[in-house]
Amino acid sequence: MAGPRVLYSTIVTILCIKMLTAPIFAQEFNTGLLPGLFPINPEEFRKCFQTVTTIPRCIEEILTSFLTIQLILLGTQCCKAALEIDDSCWPKIFPFNPFFPPDLKNFCYTQPGIIPPPPPPPLF
Repeated sequence: MAGPRVLYSTIVTILCIKMLTAPIFAQEFNTGLLPGLFPINPEEFRKCFQTVTTIPRCIEEILTSFLTIQLILLGTQCCKAALEIDDSCWPKIFPFNPFFPPDLKNFCYTQPGIIPPPPPPPLF
């Protein structure tokens, strides 16, 4: 049986290939969506992940944390970049787990050097 590292690397590679080839198939089939798996336009996907692509291995850290449910795998720089992802992007990136983005944010706010946002004003 393959080790966990090999398995996750394979999954990340497959997801990257799917993301990169999706525009080709979207134009060919004129759907505008990634066929079958994610209900997100490839251009939206790139915009959503734009902040984390500048950090080496950050996308891999996020996907590995998601697949293993171990947020401790995220580095501080990746956390800072992930916190910059727009809130409207998270449901599009992880449509099957609405709890992952808030958990990721809560974890990242506990990292040294990351300042949590101020609490919202009272509603009354």
